[in-house]
Amino acid sequence: MEEEESSSFLSRLFRKSSEEVLEQEITDDAYAELRQLLMRAKPEIMGDKILLHLPRAEVILRPGKLIIKAKTRKDAEKILRNLHHYSQPPGLWPAYGLTYSLRKEKTRVS
Repeated sequence: MEEEESSSFLSRLFRKSSEEVLEQEITDDAYAELRQLLMRAKPEIMGDKILLHLPRAEVILRPGKLIIKAKTRKDAEKILRNLHHYSQPPGLWPAYGLTYSLRKEKTRVS
């Protein structure tokens, strides 16, 4: 019994983590809008490829293609959905059930 437990423990420890990948073909106009949106997050730029690291995923934008690599399919779909909704003007966000907030820096009085 101990051998089975240790074997399963080791297999869980060393198994390759599966990664979900969503790819979407995009137009030149959509590429320009997504590029503008992703540039706000200060991504890595490698040639014509824009790479944005998020806590649970990576977003890769290339001309003609948007790729999202996430730990689970649910996370990848959520990121894709949010990218498309947040590329819309903020006035439309409540229609999708999204919110936004403007943070003001707190002034310190010394």
